[in-house]
Amino acid sequence: MKLFKILLFALMPLCALGQTSPEAYPVFNGERKFSGGLVLGANLTQVDGDYLNGYHQVGLNGGVAGYVHFHPRIAASMELLFSQKGSNSVTTAESPYYGTYYSKYRIRLNYAEVPVVLHYLITPRYHLGIGGSYNALIGSREDYNDAGFAAVFDPGKYPFERHTFDGLLSGSVVLWRGLLFNVRYQYSLVRIRSFSDIPPGWGFEDQKNNMFTFRLLYLF
Repeated sequence: MKLFKILLFALMPLCALGQTSPEAYPVFNGERKFSGGLVLGANLTQVDGDYLNGYHQVGLNGGVAGYVHFHPRIAASMELLFSQKGSNSVTTAESPYYGTYYSKYRIRLNYAEVPVVLHYLITPRYHLGIGGSYNALIGSREDYNDAGFAAVFDPGKYPFERHTFDGLLSGSVVLWRGLLFNVRYQYSLVRIRSFSDIPPGWGFEDQKNNMFTFRLLYLF
């Protein structure tokens, strides 16, 4: 319930746009059975279990989406996305040899993602959703560098899981006709990497993806 409140709060600045009559939002006025379109936005992510805090890794979230409208207040959607996740940290340190320098650690994970979401239409304009997402890992990169050391961790030696599943909560507002602004919170239901596969000293438990997503959808 707390996350739903966060999603609604994120949508509040858009509430003043447009009118609330169903005619202004024809995709969700109860007359269409199917609709589909394009998705483009950004993920703000972190990896739980890697000693770092904060949604500092920014990645692309884009692809296609399809909706099935079962009822004037209920719809389901499926998406096919390219989704970038991971973790990012930049810290400042002092050294008698190098002076002030930066140390950087980053995990970059690229997924083909298939979210399935059940939506409840509070009105034709405002929607809440709950669902799950399947993730297939396309590629990964994990690296660290500072003033005197740089390393790229071997993904064969320290592998991430190839197939994972997430749970998600979603909130959307229709800006005009088929154009939607969507906020989504998503968290791994299974580990993305076991503790035994983490490079020594770079984690303390099985790792999971944790992210917020901000997107625009245009449905035809």
